[in-house]
Amino acid sequence: MAQRHPGSSRRRPGDSKNEEADDVFIARVLEFTGWARNNSQVLILFGIAVAAVIFAAVYYANWRGTQAETAIAELERIAQSVGISDPEASKISLEQYLERFAGTAYAGEARLLLAQLYMDGGQAGQALTTLEAAGESLREPMGVQLATLQARALEEQQRTDEAEALYLRIADDAELAFQRVAALDDAARLRMERSDYAGAAALYQRLIDGEDASVEQLAIYEMRLGEAMARQGG
Repeated sequence: MAQRHPGSSRRRPGDSKNEEADDVFIARVLEFTGWARNNSQVLILFGIAVAAVIFAAVYYANWRGTQAETAIAELERIAQSVGISDPEASKISLEQYLERFAGTAYAGEARLLLAQLYMDGGQAGQALTTLEAAGESLREPMGVQLATLQARALEEQQRTDEAEALYLRIADDAELAFQRVAALDDAARLRMERSDYAGAAALYQRLIDGEDASVEQLAIYEMRLGEAMARQGG
């Protein structure tokens, strides 16, 4: 009769641990099954809630897409009518547009167009109100254009200190070189108009020392720097 190997009937060290883990897993499955049987209504309501959230997300995404398409089409229609229609009618259309599409990516363009109409009509105060409501960063697509027009409106209201500060902020924060150059140029112009020749000279020197101005612009700024220094000395 063949002898049994002495160690053949022994369990391996990990067998008991595996069996315990299996028992725990089975117990938890049975526990959840029992809970689900007793709480089937809760699970049904949870499933309905999840489905509702998914439906709402899909609906919102579709709605945003449709709203964006409608917004750009409506803005194009209004923009084409500006200069042809009565300016007051165009202003009303743009104000209604902003009420309807204030949260879209095209609101900045509409606000810029409306503010320009106010400026053309000598209503700098209304233009400022329109532009200040934008609250766009200078890093946003329409930010610099809105801020530049706002500075122009401040000039119209003789608030030149505020206008200069805004031009200097544009010069510091604008991403494009030509925007930075234009803003510094405007700030220097305001200083010249206020007879702040030393301050204007400092800005013209900044334009000359910088890398943003073109060769043609550098020649102009060197001439203006000489003029500012001459007036300062006189």
